[in-house]
Amino acid sequence: MIAKVGLRPRVAAGKFPVTDILKNTPLDRTSEYGASHNLHLIIIRVVTAVTLFSVLGEANVWLDTTTNTVLALGYRFGLVLLPLTLVLMGARSLVTALAFMAVGAGLLSVEGGGLAMSLAAACLFSYGAAVSGYLIKNVAAQTKRGAANNRVAMNVGSLVAGLVIMIPFLTPVTFFWGVAALVAVCVFIAIPRPVDTSTIHVKIFQGQSASTLIAWILVGTAMGMMLFGVFSVLPQTILKSGLKSGPASEMALPGWYGLMIILNSLVVVIAQVPSLKLIEKMGRYRMAAIFSFVFMGFALLAFPDLFYVHTLVGAIIWVFLVSIAECAFGHIDYYSVKQKTMFIKEICIGLGAALTVGLMRSVPLPYSSILVGAAGVSFTLAWWLLTRRQLSAFD
Repeated sequence: MIAKVGLRPRVAAGKFPVTDILKNTPLDRTSEYGASHNLHLIIIRVVTAVTLFSVLGEANVWLDTTTNTVLALGYRFGLVLLPLTLVLMGARSLVTALAFMAVGAGLLSVEGGGLAMSLAAACLFSYGAAVSGYLIKNVAAQTKRGAANNRVAMNVGSLVAGLVIMIPFLTPVTFFWGVAALVAVCVFIAIPRPVDTSTIHVKIFQGQSASTLIAWILVGTAMGMMLFGVFSVLPQTILKSGLKSGPASEMALPGWYGLMIILNSLVVVIAQVPSLKLIEKMGRYRMAAIFSFVFMGFALLAFPDLFYVHTLVGAIIWVFLVSIAECAFGHIDYYSVKQKTMFIKEICIGLGAALTVGLMRSVPLPYSSILVGAAGVSFTLAWWLLTRRQLSAFD
């Protein structure tokens, strides 16, 4: 694997905009630059987040099971191609990724293209989303606060995506062409501003033991399962529980589903930093607090029907609690940086997302959601058992 690839730097190392949202460390005096240099990356980050999360939400109805699963897998697993992208494209890697993302969205709008075209489109779109997102957020989790702030930035995009999904007159063709147009704008914004790739590390093996790598593969998968709760467990439970009458082709998510994506985003934006501080105050019981959040989240994923999530009130309560549980993963992001496993963890989030979509769309309720919850708990517990001694040294 390539340890790092770069051209002559034009941007100060470690100064990507996502980190700067609520930054708690000063800029280097030797290479300081202003908000005008950050603005283009902030715009790209927001737009790509909006397009990604709106596509993931609409995929439950407009895309077939296989394409939906590939899309969920690739939006993070596409990072396996990041080293090759850096070698071939260097400082133009961001432009390249955004271009592929735009082309993929355009192909998804083609009706009657067959499964092969649909899968190719999903691969292109998800690869572009994975690589462009990682290039911008690479240094965000260098501190615990930075890890939390990065999650806030992503959820702002998710919030806007919820509004997009609620637009009543959208059709698959207009939606996917609109996504393609928005990402194409980002391409033109990025073209005159090459990205410094000299600090982007994509080496999977950096002296870790086999057990450590396995641990982070497992917890990365668990994180993907939790993060996809609102994009798969909730909508599929609504479709299967709340709309059991009529053929599957006539099923549709209720108009308020977009509100659930907005609620998820708002809760994470508001609660991320306070939950981080709460966990920090727990002292030696810090890990117990993290597990309390995480296990609560997977219990909610396992039994969504208990909350009657096909109703508006039930869905609000369920999403609120899942979003609170999701905040604990900001702490785990920090540990991944310290153990130099962030890259492999990010890749495996895609595995968890794909596993969630596959189970929820292929296995009948309630077994599908129970399998999702049980797998998430098992993977997280295995991560702790394999790394507990190393983790204690980071606190």
